[in-house]
Amino acid sequence: MADIISIRSLRQARRRHQEQVALSSCLTLIEQSLHNQLDEFASAPEEEWPVRASKIRKLGELLEYTTGLL
Repeated sequence: MADIISIRSLRQARRRHQEQVALSSCLTLIEQSLHNQLDEFASAPEEEWPVRASKIRKLGELLEYTTGLL
């Protein structure tokens, strides 16, 4: 017996898959940015530490939020 698949369900599944792929790409970019900021923080002058620490914190929060969407 054949199953009937609705176009609506198919579109929703496709959309969810595309969103997951996009989120995975974003996650990779955020991780790379975070690693770059951490590397730059280590060699930055002390007067730049507060700004760089803020960037690191924001990227960490963005990473946490994005992983929660997966």
